[in-house]
Amino acid sequence: MITFLLLLNSLLFATDAHDFHLSKSVIEYNAAEESLEVTLHIFLDDLEATLFEGGIQEKLNLCTEKEHEKGETYVEYYLRRSFRLMVNGKEVEYNYLGKEISEDFQAAWCYIEVPKVGKIENLGVKNTILMELYEDQRNIVQIKVPNEKPKFFMFDRKYNEEFVTY
Repeated sequence: MITFLLLLNSLLFATDAHDFHLSKSVIEYNAAEESLEVTLHIFLDDLEATLFEGGIQEKLNLCTEKEHEKGETYVEYYLRRSFRLMVNGKEVEYNYLGKEISEDFQAAWCYIEVPKVGKIENLGVKNTILMELYEDQRNIVQIKVPNEKPKFFMFDRKYNEEFVTY
């Protein structure tokens, strides 16, 4: 487990251009608020390339002072198509809270919240972020629920959905 986390850290926080295609998502259940709080770490060049391939032909300059006026809208639309959550057997709508640039200026941290989900008996996630662009895309998903051991999943094109029961 420690080796996996060290590898993940070195991959996500490399400062040179990356030759790998990886995103990370952390889904955390906030018991006090009965909500899901989600952070997604996505490389900006990959995100912009995916949006371009999807038909957005404008230069977006995401997470910069020159960001396109519809940049936030495009990212939100893309995430709603590519990242889905199911709670107790039903797909849930989430609030896209926004994004900010990572410490190394190469990625975006995107924030999502699902308020008032109540008690979670099972949680499902489908994550196809960037998979339409890169055959070797991998998406790491971590699920944190209080009093439970965190769960880790590595998604790819063939395996991109998982359900956890509590």
